[in-house]
Amino acid sequence: MNKKRILEEIEENIIAVGIIIMVIMETMNAICDLFFKAGSGYPEELACYAYVWVAFLCASFCTKRGANIIVDALAKLYPAPVQKVLDYLQYILDVIMSVLIVYGGCLYVKTTIAEGTVGMTGFPCWIVYLAPIAGFGLNIVRDVQKILEINKKSKAVQPANT
Repeated sequence: MNKKRILEEIEENIIAVGIIIMVIMETMNAICDLFFKAGSGYPEELACYAYVWVAFLCASFCTKRGANIIVDALAKLYPAPVQKVLDYLQYILDVIMSVLIVYGGCLYVKTTIAEGTVGMTGFPCWIVYLAPIAGFGLNIVRDVQKILEINKKSKAVQPANT
C-alpha cells in the first residue's frame, strides 16, 4: 500500500471513529440526562467535539471525491474549454477561501491557548478549534490535487498535431 493510500485510510478511519464517538456520546448523554442529571453535559460536549472534527474533515473528504459544493447543472451547458476554466476557478477560489479560514483559525487557536479556555469536561477548547485548521488545511491539499488532475486530463486529451 502506498503512502497516499495509507493517508487516505487514516483520514477515513478518523472520520469513522469520530462518528462512532458522536453516537456513543449522544447515547450516553441521553442516559445521563435520564438517570444522572448532574453528568449530562459531559458526553454532549465530547459529542460536539467529535462532530466538529468530523464536519471539517468531511469537507476535504468531499473535495477528494469530487463531491464538493459546486453548481454544475448550468456549467455542463457550456463548451468543454469553458467547463475546464470553471473547474479551475472553483478549486482556486476554494484554495483562497481555505487559506483565509486556516489563517483565521490559527489566530483564534493562538488566542484560545493564551487564554487557557477549557470546556465543561476540562478539555482545552483549542483542541476543537484546531478542526477547521486541519480540515481546511487538508482541503487545500485536495484542491491542489484536483487542479493537477484537471491539468493532467487536459494534456492527455489534446490531439496530436498532424
